[in-house]
Amino acid sequence: MDYPTLKLLHFMAAATWLTGMVGSGIAVALHDVLASPGGRSLLANLRSWNRWVTSPAMLATLAAGLTIALQASWLVMSWLRIKLALVCALVILHGWLSRTLHQMARVEPPPTPPALLRFSAPLVFVTGLTIVLLALTKPV
Repeated sequence: MDYPTLKLLHFMAAATWLTGMVGSGIAVALHDVLASPGGRSLLANLRSWNRWVTSPAMLATLAAGLTIALQASWLVMSWLRIKLALVCALVILHGWLSRTLHQMARVEPPPTPPALLRFSAPLVFVTGLTIVLLALTKPV
């Protein structure tokens, strides 16, 4: 696959993954509201979206990004190592959010999530912006 196509795939998959994570983070922050019957229905839909859209988008982001990095020989660059560390943190956070959504949907009433997860939406947003800035500027 040529570079422009890979770059577009990487960007689209990353945008889908991160917006899905922001949505999951908002749902976790609003865990009290999701205890209602309508909220539980929304939670079930969000879990389905996470399973069939957000998680595959994460995998596509990682695959396309790794392919780009290998083709461009960027793995030795410091900026990419910082970016990869942030991406690894997002992967871990994605798994934690997914597990929390699963628990919230299965347990009545939904358990109170850890404080860090209640602030995950802005954390994902800021981390995503930092990753974009590193990719655009390639500073180090």
